[in-house]
Amino acid sequence: MDEWLGASWRTVGYVVVGTVATYLSTIIAIRLAGRRTVAQLSSFDIVVTVAIGSLVASTAASNDPSYVQGMTALVTLLLLQVGIAALRQRSATLRRILDFQPETVVDHGRVDLPAGPLTSQITSEELRSKLRQKGVFDLDSVTLVVVEPTGHLSVSGRPSEELG
Repeated sequence: MDEWLGASWRTVGYVVVGTVATYLSTIIAIRLAGRRTVAQLSSFDIVVTVAIGSLVASTAASNDPSYVQGMTALVTLLLLQVGIAALRQRSATLRRILDFQPETVVDHGRVDLPAGPLTSQITSEELRSKLRQKGVFDLDSVTLVVVEPTGHLSVSGRPSEELG
């Protein structure tokens, strides 16, 4: 029981450093993997959600990590989340580095799907499927389609006449 409840300050320090390193590495990995990885959540939201679930499960289910280690990691993670969110609000440069940017994929009926690891990575088939789900069957009726940072599509233009 003592091992589960307690930890040395050195161990707590290791947990803080390890949590920060894991958090930043995970943010970078998800950012490189693209917005398809996170669907509707921001990369920060998904990292924190997964990490909290993992921390709660591992802390509750075993004595390694100890309760103090688990809670230190949890508090460190949440402080990182709040701190980075505050920094992102104040820094346009940081937002450009960390956040996905909206991508125009259809402009006046012309499809232009950007390629590369930091793009939406949407295929033309996926685009057409998502447009059909929004009631758009004719690309010529679309003025603009934007893949938002969350992965959702914003469509500007009149819907297809087929919906009547």
